[in-house]
Amino acid sequence: MQSHPASYRDNSGFVFKQNDTVYRHVHPRYELHYTKLMNSGLYDELLRRNFLIPHKEISEITSFGFTEGKVLLPEQIPFISYPYEWSFDMWKDAALLTLQLTSASLQKGMILKDATPFNIQFYNGKPIFIDTLSFENYEAGKPWVAYRQFCECFLAPLLLMHYCHPDTGKLFTAYPNGIPMQLLVSLLPKRSRWNMNTFLHVHLQAKFSAKQKQKPAAANNFTQQKLELLLKGLESFVQKITAKQVKTTWDDYYTDTILGDDYLKEKTRIVQSFCNSIDHKTVIDLGANDGYFSLLFNDSKQVIATDADANCINDLYLTIKKERRQNILPLVNDLTTPSPAIGWNNTERESITSRLKADLALALALVHHLAIACNVPLHLVAEWLQPMAENLIIEFVPKDDEKVKQLLQHRTDIFDDYNLENFRTIFTKKYKIVKEEKAGNTNRVLFLMTRR
Repeated sequence: MQSHPASYRDNSGFVFKQNDTVYRHVHPRYELHYTKLMNSGLYDELLRRNFLIPHKEISEITSFGFTEGKVLLPEQIPFISYPYEWSFDMWKDAALLTLQLTSASLQKGMILKDATPFNIQFYNGKPIFIDTLSFENYEAGKPWVAYRQFCECFLAPLLLMHYCHPDTGKLFTAYPNGIPMQLLVSLLPKRSRWNMNTFLHVHLQAKFSAKQKQKPAAANNFTQQKLELLLKGLESFVQKITAKQVKTTWDDYYTDTILGDDYLKEKTRIVQSFCNSIDHKTVIDLGANDGYFSLLFNDSKQVIATDADANCINDLYLTIKKERRQNILPLVNDLTTPSPAIGWNNTERESITSRLKADLALALALVHHLAIACNVPLHLVAEWLQPMAENLIIEFVPKDDEKVKQLLQHRTDIFDDYNLENFRTIFTKKYKIVKEEKAGNTNRVLFLMTRR
C-alpha cells in the first residue's frame, strides 16, 4: 500500500494505491459523516446527476493492512489533470459543479467542507467531483467554511481570465492553495470594483482581511436561507463571467493559415491510414490546436489533446461539450515549459511529462516549432517523445516550407542540421520507421514509427 503524496491534508482519510489501483481509506472519525452521505439519498442523487465519482465498499480491509475504518474503490480516472492545465470554460464548469454540489448537499443536511479545484477531474467530457470525504454534516447557523477558499480558488482565476488574459489561469501553479485576495485585487483593474459581485466577493473580502483586528463573527446567525442565497448568487455570478477575447497566434491555423484544403485532406487520409495499421486505445495529441485530429478518433479511443494556446483548447472543450464527446481531454500546456511537479517535496502534483503515457502519440506540424522557434535540438525531441508512447505519428516540415520560412524571417538561420536526412538519422536511434508518406503537394513528410 502506498499513500498518495497529495493525500495528507485531510484527517478524515486518505487515498492510496495498491497494484496500480487507487483506493480511499475512510477513518473511523469520519464514519458519521460518511453514513449520512450514503443513507440520506445524497450519494444516489449526486451519482444520478453525474456530479460525484461512484465507488464500491471493500468488505475485507485487513488485506490492505487496516483494522478499522472503511476502504472504498472509486471508479478509476484514466488521467489526472490539474487546474492550471484547464481552459477558461473548464474552470467555469468546475466552479459551477462545486456550487451545485454544495447546494444539493445542503438540501440533504450536509455541506462541502472545502472548495478546491483539485477535488475535480474531467472525465467522460465533463467535470466530476472525486473527493468522497469532502462532505460533512451541516450545522445550522454556521457560515460556509469553504466560502473564502472558493473565492480564492475559483473566482480569482476566472476573474483574472475575464479582466486580464486567458493565460492567467497558470498563476495557479504558483498559488495552488488559492490566489491571495490582496494579490488578486492588485492585479484586477480598478473598474472591477464597479461590478457588485466582484466588489462583494473580492474587494470587500480583501479589505476585511487586510485589517489586523477583526471582530469574530457572531455564532449561529448565518441561517440556511442566507447560505442558499449566497450559493445562488455565486452561481449566477459565475454563469455570467466570460473570458477576455484575446487574439492568439494559432486561433485560425486550420482555416486562414493552413496550406490548403488538399494538404489537409491528404494529411487526414495519411494519419487515418497509419492509425488503422496499429493497435491503440490511448492517444496523446501534442500541439493539438483546435483538436481537428483528436476529433477523428471515435469513443473507443481515449485522447489527451494538449496545446499552449488557451483559446484553441477552450474551443475544443466547447466542441466536445456540445457534441457530448466523452473520449477527449483537452489541456492547456506549453510543451517547452510543461506543468512542473509542485507541492510538498515536489511530489504532491506530478509533472505533466511523467503523466503523459499512451499507446500512440501524434506530433503533427510540431517539430519545426520546437526545433526552429524554440531551439530544441532534434535529438532532445526524440528523447522526450520516446517514453511517451509505443507508436508515434510525426510530421517533418522542411526549411523550404512557408511556415519554416516565417519562423526564420527575423532571425539568423543557425539550423544547419535541420533537414530530413538528419531527422531520419536521429529518430531511427529511438524508433523504427514503419511507414512514411508525403502530405499532398507539399514537401512535408509524415512518419509512422514504433519505439525501439
